[in-house]
Amino acid sequence: MKALALGLALAAGWTGVETSLPPAPVRLYSVAWKRPLVEARALETGPQELGGVAVDVQRGIAFVGTRDGWLHAVRADGTLAWELQAAGGFGPPAVDGDTVYAGSADGNLYAVAIPTGKARWVYAAKEDLSTRPAVGGGLVLVASLQDTAFAVDARTGAWKWHHRREQKGGALTIHGAAPVQVGDGLAFAGYSDGFVAALDLATGAARWERRLAPAGSYVDVDGIALDDGRLYAAAYSGAVVAVDARTGKEAWSFAAPGASRVMVAGGEVVAVTTASVVALSPATGAPIWTTALAGSPGGVPALAGKWLVVPAGPGGLRWLEAATGRPLRHFDPGSGVLGAPGVGKGRIYVLSNGGDLYALDLRS
Repeated sequence: MKALALGLALAAGWTGVETSLPPAPVRLYSVAWKRPLVEARALETGPQELGGVAVDVQRGIAFVGTRDGWLHAVRADGTLAWELQAAGGFGPPAVDGDTVYAGSADGNLYAVAIPTGKARWVYAAKEDLSTRPAVGGGLVLVASLQDTAFAVDARTGAWKWHHRREQKGGALTIHGAAPVQVGDGLAFAGYSDGFVAALDLATGAARWERRLAPAGSYVDVDGIALDDGRLYAAAYSGAVVAVDARTGKEAWSFAAPGASRVMVAGGEVVAVTTASVVALSPATGAPIWTTALAGSPGGVPALAGKWLVVPAGPGGLRWLEAATGRPLRHFDPGSGVLGAPGVGKGRIYVLSNGGDLYALDLRS
């Protein structure tokens, strides 16, 4: 890692990335800088960086975990604040106060002090925790790729509870596991058998468990989102489903083969499938717009002002007009983008599959 410090390429005039910009009157972004974070491995082909970016807007620091087992803290000018090493690749981190939380494929959940980069505590779950943690009620919650939701004390890292669904033959997920959602005294988790569970935040007791996925070969729920008393789930076997968060009662279901990610942005439910990005009415599930993905599902999209930025694997980062779904730009660093982008003040941070972190300054 330290040998990469000289690899920082700052903004002025730098053009070492293919942006594939169609003619348009508005320039959406410019590349501020690029920082290499991962050294290429011998004989490595088709690398994938699944760890997304989290931004501490107040401190101006971007946090990102990479496939080689490092958690990086990068300042707004592209210089390195600190690094922490684990034994496996990191999932997307989460920032709360002066601590960044990140789960790793090495089976551990790390709580790291932002000012120093030192671990406050490490919780050993002994399951792949490369999903984005959630913080609420004094707890840190994280989902494993083995169908377990863990809750630990945010201050000490002590185990509080866990909830697991046992799968015959083991868990099978196509696009990773859904990150835990927290709200109104409940934690929500999605599982590879097509079920979603609402769990008491304090005790982990199940308030309700319901299968939301339609029948199919792969019924895993790989994305959930919570907003305004409703929980939205993306099931790979072919549906985006809205339920009442308190009761689990279904409000509507929209047929969406290969549904993998879901979020709420700009008053719309946005789902990413293996073929398209679709915006739905939160009230009825009626489609508002649909746009071809031109790639493969990556991390959860991000809303940056009027723009929706969607990781599309080998298709790079897609820029859509949030209100209409109209494709506007295509940021392709050459290796594709799978990790979720991080949004700061007037800036987006993007990790390429090649292990390079890019800072893109937004334009009006």
